[in-house]
Amino acid sequence: MEIRFWGTRGSIPAPGPQTLEFGGNTTCVEIIPASGRRVVIDAGTGMRLLGDWLKNAGAPVSLHLLLTHNHWDHLLGLPFFAPIYEEDTEILVDGWPHAFQALTRVFDDHMGNGFFPVAFDQLKARIDFLNRVARGPIDLEGVKIDAIPLNHPQGGLGYRLREGENSLVFITDNELGAGGGRRFREFVLFVKGCNLLVHDAQYLPQEMAQHRGWGHSTYEEAVALALEAGVQRLLLTHHDPGRSDDQVRQIVEQARQLAASEEAGALQIDAAREGSSYQIP
Repeated sequence: MEIRFWGTRGSIPAPGPQTLEFGGNTTCVEIIPASGRRVVIDAGTGMRLLGDWLKNAGAPVSLHLLLTHNHWDHLLGLPFFAPIYEEDTEILVDGWPHAFQALTRVFDDHMGNGFFPVAFDQLKARIDFLNRVARGPIDLEGVKIDAIPLNHPQGGLGYRLREGENSLVFITDNELGAGGGRRFREFVLFVKGCNLLVHDAQYLPQEMAQHRGWGHSTYEEAVALALEAGVQRLLLTHHDPGRSDDQVRQIVEQARQLAASEEAGALQIDAAREGSSYQIP
């Protein structure tokens, strides 16, 4: 299973010289399992880059799009995803039930109150909403996909993708509240033993008093989850739009020091970088 990051920023795109290393585009992650069946998590602005890459490849595009929730920073890339204007493109959408409706509203609705010049029903691609994974595990050509509800305003879903003995867990826009917080043990069980955990770490611990209830976590909470669940590798994501590359590197170093203080030498920690890819196993 190969994982490619096309967008790792949270809340709003943050382009500029201070975000070159970790990227300024919002969430979009591509997963290629052994079957070759392309899975994409979220349609943030990073999806434009993915679309350009796929269009240059020249082959018809077929993918399974998992939406974590219905906030715009996770949807705004789809209108700029070049393959949706091609008749041979097929996109099967699944995930948080309210997200597909929100996705269609990004486009114009012929009533003069849309947000894009093209209406959703004018797109040439075939785009269908399945609404399956929120109701139970699914099997996608040998990849089992499970979902877990998130602690986030208006709700959302995190995902675990299992291929044989290996698995990826992707959880963004989630407020862990590790110090006895809401449902922390549930997340430990969901994540337990995965090869790669990608988790929201938008805020610093000292910022949480101001942002409690906003639906995001700190690096301390993400590390606590990784240690409790015995994962092999942790990638911090949904970087705050005001965070520079230097500041993200500092967060990674603090997270590594925290893990070292817990004598968790086997846990590998880094921050998700736009343009990076990882192989599982």
